[in-house]
Amino acid sequence: MYSVEQIKKILVNSDHKKTIVLPEGEEPKIQEVANTLVKENISKVIMLFQKTESIPTTLDSKIEVIAIDELDKEPLIQKFMDLRKDKTNFEQATKLMGQANYIGAMLVKMEKADCMLCGITYTTADTIRPALQIIKTSPNVALAASVFIMNKGEENYFFTDCALNLKPTSQQLADISKMTAKFAQSFDVKNPEVALLSYSTAGSGAGEDVVRVKEAVELLDSQTVDFNYAGEIQFDAAWDKEIRDKKFKDCKLTKQTPDVFVFPDINAGNIGYKIAQRMGGYEAIGPFILGFNKPVNDLSRGATLTDIMNTAIITIYQALEA
Repeated sequence: MYSVEQIKKILVNSDHKKTIVLPEGEEPKIQEVANTLVKENISKVIMLFQKTESIPTTLDSKIEVIAIDELDKEPLIQKFMDLRKDKTNFEQATKLMGQANYIGAMLVKMEKADCMLCGITYTTADTIRPALQIIKTSPNVALAASVFIMNKGEENYFFTDCALNLKPTSQQLADISKMTAKFAQSFDVKNPEVALLSYSTAGSGAGEDVVRVKEAVELLDSQTVDFNYAGEIQFDAAWDKEIRDKKFKDCKLTKQTPDVFVFPDINAGNIGYKIAQRMGGYEAIGPFILGFNKPVNDLSRGATLTDIMNTAIITIYQALEA
């Protein structure tokens, strides 16, 4: 699997430089990341600032800077109203087009930028909402879903969905499995394997939540997919082939540990990735949002400089791979 450093080299060497929009220009860590992106020839950058006087003099001259207080918002307002049709009015559109998160999403929609990253000051909802309203999900994709890359040394695993969907349906779990396997493949993961997690392994437990995961597996069985998968399966059996061989005799998984772990709901996913972080010593990179027409990703409000840089690099890479 590609490391973040390898992805960075791919971006530096690419002849097709992508443009990332960073709506939270006032934030010092965002400014530092923006400077690094252009100085190291990783990407082009657009930064948004609420007021002209808040633009620092320390920004690299190659960064495109937009001051919202001086921006001609009329084209953005009209475009937003066209997109939302009878779902908004002029007053609402005018208000939203004064917000950096909405302007950033509109720049991506209008192909002024290729991707967007924010979340240092915005909540996840405030990052995702404009993307859903403006950029929208890809054709044949019914939902957006989040994934963390859990990294420790040479180990990399994909945990999904830990941040967006509260309790995915069977169909949604199947869709999330497919999207995340494809995401793993974009990082050069060979023959990705997917575990659909539960408190039951191969019928050892019962209940509505077990049925939901079983039906997701049945939906995958009815389709042609290019990855191995198994479920419903408990985490210990998924993680360790020796345990798996005892608990799940006909399991399709062949690797010692699968690449993708699909959690049955946001409770399990959120708790799971944080346990891996704190007790297991894994770095959680992301979350990355899958399913949009163009990449839009969300930062934790406690993100470190390294977190932001890594997430920016992968967001730009998503745009390059799109």
